[in-house]
Amino acid sequence: MAAKDDSKPQKTLVEHAKGIAALPGEKFAELKAFGAEKLHETMTAFLSALPALRQAGYELREFEIELGLTPKIIAHFIPWPASEEDIAAARETLKANKIGASMLSVLRRAGDVHRQVKVPGFSCAHMEIDVGVIPAVRLRYRSDVGS
Repeated sequence: MAAKDDSKPQKTLVEHAKGIAALPGEKFAELKAFGAEKLHETMTAFLSALPALRQAGYELREFEIELGLTPKIIAHFIPWPASEEDIAAARETLKANKIGASMLSVLRRAGDVHRQVKVPGFSCAHMEIDVGVIPAVRLRYRSDVGS
């Protein structure tokens, strides 16, 4: 006798969204409260990481907050030179701050790429990092003409 396949098919994104839209009011309020709590946790970790990130050579210029089921902070940093000692001290300071440590790691990797990318007439204007469940970073280049 053949074994019955008990695995459920994966929901599509549309099906998942429809399911969320159909949630009763109390469940939606619960989800909203969870999102607000996550945003508060992320913001607290983000703010406490800023002095160490500055020490490591990343100065915050501005940030945005993106609201959604998984809220995130989008931070814009200007890189500037920092000594290896300062970077090591920042890493040590951020050991207990998972979000801050992730931010430093992603910014360092982006900095390595930024130093390799050479486009005549353009320089790195800033690094933009999505602070959320999975950090992501973007490098923004701006024309040197008119600067």
